[in-house]
Amino acid sequence: MKKVLVLVSLLTALAVSAGDNSNISVEAGYNNQYIVNGVARSEGTAFVGVGAVKSLKYADVYLGGTLLANGDLDQSHWTLGTGKEVSVWKDVFSARADATVTRHQAGNFGIPNSTEFGVKLALPNKLATPYVRGSFDIDLDQKGAFVGLERAQKLPFGFVITPAVEYGKVFGASSDYTAVNAKASLTRPFETSFGVLTPFATVGWYDNNFKVGNYNWATREFSGDVVYSGGLRLTF
Repeated sequence: MKKVLVLVSLLTALAVSAGDNSNISVEAGYNNQYIVNGVARSEGTAFVGVGAVKSLKYADVYLGGTLLANGDLDQSHWTLGTGKEVSVWKDVFSARADATVTRHQAGNFGIPNSTEFGVKLALPNKLATPYVRGSFDIDLDQKGAFVGLERAQKLPFGFVITPAVEYGKVFGASSDYTAVNAKASLTRPFETSFGVLTPFATVGWYDNNFKVGNYNWATREFSGDVVYSGGLRLTF
């Protein structure tokens, strides 16, 4: 309940501060696994989330929180970030750099709470967007490097599908592992009088090779498992 109140308070503060070049989103849904850097952090839970983006002169600033509601085993993840996209060549492609800090509040599941710093460099273009990203969790003493590729493709009747693939290597005090996934997200935005309402669904294939005994920071091992989520998002 306290985490729900935090989410409501955060949304209220965002609504008060919103203005030009800003948007706020709220969402709710269900996922069978919550993924952090290629590993599962929660099993089969409903979720609610809030987020906001403010575009300033020199950078975008964004923050958000996701609550995984699972009774006594609930957890939450909070991110603050900033980024900037600049045109590189004749509007054909651009470059975007982002820096984030995320607090993983694991609740009573037995996974330690931790703070993760991240950086990401992407090259958005009309064909596909390649990216590289790095992560450093100061509490779990884990460092990771990931490469990926994604593309948003418009479909008939207003649908948008975004296929993506990612491969990463994580080095840590408890275990080193590699992780790979291939997924696709389907959305269909609807303009309404109170904002943009977007149903969404994501299905992916996940695999990693960390040792089964090192479960103090993950709930299970992936071996070609299907991961899915779906819900509704309102942006205004």
